[in-house]
Amino acid sequence: MNPRRYDYASFTLDNGESDYDVGTEISALFSNIKEANRLIIKTNQNITCKLNSTLLPAFPIGIGDSPFQLPPNYADVNDIFLSNASGQNATVQIWLFG
Repeated sequence: MNPRRYDYASFTLDNGESDYDVGTEISALFSNIKEANRLIIKTNQNITCKLNSTLLPAFPIGIGDSPFQLPPNYADVNDIFLSNASGQNATVQIWLFG
């Protein structure tokens, strides 16, 4: 049997942070899997997210949208970029499933 792999991390995203490279800065993510096909992001502030490249458009993850869930097999995610202009530091939790 091949167990499903996953990664998890909880961290603070400072107010004013722009295109914070989660894959580079948070070593606990993308360590057991290199590409996620399912993603959950939970936050206590309004933030924005880009998947795979800073050149792609950002989408908002508001407090009311948390947790944000990317459906299984919707996209292959190999990096995450977060921005926080909420006025407060954000606590962010991310689950990646491969």
